[in-house]
Amino acid sequence: MGSIAERASGDLVLERLRSALRVDWKEYVALVAERTDGRPFAVLAAIVLSQNTNDKNSIRAYERLRAMVGLKPEDVVNADFHLLEDAIRPAGLSRQKARTLKELAMKVIEWGGEEYLLREDPNVLREKLLSVPGVGPKTADVFLSLVRKAPGVFAVDTHAARIARRWGLVRDKAGYEETSRALLQFFGEGRSEEAHRLLIALGRTYCRARNPLCSECPVKDLCPSAQLQS
Repeated sequence: MGSIAERASGDLVLERLRSALRVDWKEYVALVAERTDGRPFAVLAAIVLSQNTNDKNSIRAYERLRAMVGLKPEDVVNADFHLLEDAIRPAGLSRQKARTLKELAMKVIEWGGEEYLLREDPNVLREKLLSVPGVGPKTADVFLSLVRKAPGVFAVDTHAARIARRWGLVRDKAGYEETSRALLQFFGEGRSEEAHRLLIALGRTYCRARNPLCSECPVKDLCPSAQLQS
């Protein structure tokens, strides 16, 4: 099948995606947290809420968390567990995510507060975040890419993973780290946050899991999977 990298550069593909797709910050919970609150822990909490659900549900949960509990680590630590669980219920897996938020909030305070999230070396911080139960590589990488502007990470969600496979950048059973490295290499360092958002938009609009709209896709002439459909 080949790879999209044999047909085009990451620069060309990124330009096509920029021209064809709209990224509205109000439709991404991490961007909502960054734009409306800005606190690093608030963004981190929003990313946790986005796990295994869509942004519409996680945005509802985030807004309830702000109103019912608060968005500082101390707010979450001091909140009654059942209140926290109820606040974030729209995001699903509320008990699991409430435990993660509690543990994460306690760790951030233990590490020195929210300023720690902004000053620690990104590689060290990634390992620290991954040590918290319930925080996986995608959660850590979205935070590092969005808040810390770390150039050497590429967050991979279900859309990005699916597109990377269809583009031939990775094998069908590639894991998270392999897919992340392949997308980072293709698009180049310093572009991962923008490319990640555009891949989500591409996956939602055209490169859907079921019934993809290959004939309407802005990179249909470059995508090896789309060529097989034509």
